[in-house]
Amino acid sequence: MSVSRTSAVSVLCAMTVMGIAGCSDDGSSDQPFQGQSADQVAAKAVTATRNATSLRMAGKMSAQGKPLTVDFHVDTQKNCKGRIAMESGAAEVVHTGRTTYLKGDEKFWAGAAQDSAGGEKQARALSGRWVKVPVGDSRTTGMCDKQGFLADLDSDKSEREGMTKGDVTTVDGRKAIPLRKKKGSGETITMYVATEGKPYIVKLDQSGGKSPGTIVFSDYGKPVKATPPPAGKVIDGTKGEKTAS
Repeated sequence: MSVSRTSAVSVLCAMTVMGIAGCSDDGSSDQPFQGQSADQVAAKAVTATRNATSLRMAGKMSAQGKPLTVDFHVDTQKNCKGRIAMESGAAEVVHTGRTTYLKGDEKFWAGAAQDSAGGEKQARALSGRWVKVPVGDSRTTGMCDKQGFLADLDSDKSEREGMTKGDVTTVDGRKAIPLRKKKGSGETITMYVATEGKPYIVKLDQSGGKSPGTIVFSDYGKPVKATPPPAGKVIDGTKGEKTAS
């Protein structure tokens, strides 16, 4: 059995579209990070976030013009537990060690098996079941790569031009300063940076344009509880064998 899905690529592409940075200072002297430009604050935020041992990313966005909801808790060792939902179905994801497990609904597996014979029957059989994904499967590679994703956020240095600081606000109970940039394409990108403790990114927001979305970052430094499902409830997609539940 082969597990086919473009969800990992869609997630990474959608998130990367919300590319981050900032640069100009608004000159205010009564805000956090006094004497630092928005560019300097953004750079510190990206560095702090990349150095975090773990974090949770949750929110809604657009991938290839379609709505996408994600909620992943990941760490630097690629341990990961989360969920992804889109028009073509939803799935839970667990990655631990070198193994990825997926538990999708019928719509999810129907999309995965649409090009294979007996796809509908296969989708019904897999619905609600955990499937062990082959190591190195290109369609799930990167889904739980925290460092790779955050490297993408910081890859385009041209995004670090023209951003300004806004007034301190609150994101999920944490004080944060918004760094905002309006782009010529009609998009507005905002990075919210924690003003207390380490300058972690606590939210990314993109409004307007073709790929609106919001991602909230939380649970910094908390252990990821990526526990493999019971062996007796797993279908081994690496061998095409089934283990009865």
